[in-house]
Amino acid sequence: MAPGHRRDAHPPGGGRPVDPVTPRQAGTLERLRSVPGLGRAWPGRDGAISIECRDQEDRLRAGELSAQGEVRLLPYGTDPALPALSPTEAGTLVVHRYGRRAVTIGADSVRKAVRRGRATPLASPVGATAFAATGLRTARVLDSSDCHVDLELLPGRSLSDLGDDGLAGWEHLTQAWATLAQVRANLPVHGPRQEAQVLHRWFDRAAGHGLLEPLLPEGTSLSRLEEEVELTCAGLGQDPGAVIVAHRDLHDGQVLWDGTEASLLDLDTPVLAEPALDLGNLMAHLELMTVHGRLSLHGLQVVSGLLDDLARSLPTSASRLRVYRHAAALRLVFVHAFRPAAHTWLPAWVSRRLEDTLSTSRTIDWNSSCSCQ
Repeated sequence: MAPGHRRDAHPPGGGRPVDPVTPRQAGTLERLRSVPGLGRAWPGRDGAISIECRDQEDRLRAGELSAQGEVRLLPYGTDPALPALSPTEAGTLVVHRYGRRAVTIGADSVRKAVRRGRATPLASPVGATAFAATGLRTARVLDSSDCHVDLELLPGRSLSDLGDDGLAGWEHLTQAWATLAQVRANLPVHGPRQEAQVLHRWFDRAAGHGLLEPLLPEGTSLSRLEEEVELTCAGLGQDPGAVIVAHRDLHDGQVLWDGTEASLLDLDTPVLAEPALDLGNLMAHLELMTVHGRLSLHGLQVVSGLLDDLARSLPTSASRLRVYRHAAALRLVFVHAFRPAAHTWLPAWVSRRLEDTLSTSRTIDWNSSCSCQ
């Protein structure tokens, strides 16, 4: 961590001490950059980092960067923790998180392989039924076991990939989402306290690996970013509103559009939450689309207007939307900090988060609450 930084200093909102960065962890970014074909990475156990990369044959490989700096790659399409994953399985392996899960897309189905005993939420119809009630299409479960689920392959491309060509899909999504307040489902509640725990946990992981200091503006200490996390978590706990059915990981990559209907993916973590949870996450990812050049200024204006209209139709407020959006934008910092390729755009993203601090007192209207403004 930055010299002089103390995680036990308890800034506003109350901090929690985390393990200090060891000299080996201080070089985490450099070690990640040295992994050939690295795509994504996630914090693992005991100081390790799970990695996903492409080998010389352009095959997706999962592995682990140990706390000692050693890289171990699993053979293609294999994982001792995922018995339903096979290198001979037909289809394309598109996700493989070491020891956690893998996703293979076949001709007409999608297989999700997980650890034994972890497939039940994937096959649960509760979330799919709730979102299908809005008119969104959800995947039928074709087969399942205690370690896998086979789902119907849904048509279309993601809003993330479509860019401006998906504007009609955004309109379809927002019209459907506006009816969620009328949908009833027996789901666990994910409230402000749980969302604050998620944000704290991601900050602690990224800070613990020494990945945040390189992203900070010159002259800014890590304690300033931690303070922003604490302020945001405190804001989450102020004046919480009503809860409705929520996806919990809603973003442009989770929605498919085929020109006729919109389909919703990954319904294994549905909850009851404030509408601002999904909306704030969607707005933060919308801003990320513009950073990556996947959406034009015209497209940004159109989608921003749709999201503003959606926010007005749901039981939420501009202040709740702002704090959840800010929390999502901060969380994206900590998630992407593990991916060296993201360090080309992350410093500017971090600077904007610190400039758009929740500690700044100002009047907010619906238009200025959008992530694109």
